Amino acid sequence: MTDKQMQKLASMLAEDLTKRIYGIANPASENNDMTWYADRDDDHCMGELARLMTLLNLYQDREEYEKCHLINKHIKKLEKIVENL
Repeated sequence: MTDKQMQKLASMLAEDLTKRIYGIANPASENNDMTWYADRDDDHCMGELARLMTLLNLYQDREEYEKCHLINKHIKKLEKIVENL
């Protein structure tokens, strides 16, 4: 394999990996959803906490207090996990 062929292969691999990591969909495909992943566990936990707090506010506004109680339990568990990270 020549140097030029190896560079072309490396370039193609890097492009494919970038697309997979950042969830960039193929423009020709019908599925244009983008998926993002947190680099670290604590980033994922913080994102989950934000999601749960948003749901908590939504349920409080709707006065669905049973759901608020369940969401609050999950928030407390995640806060303990984040403290230990």
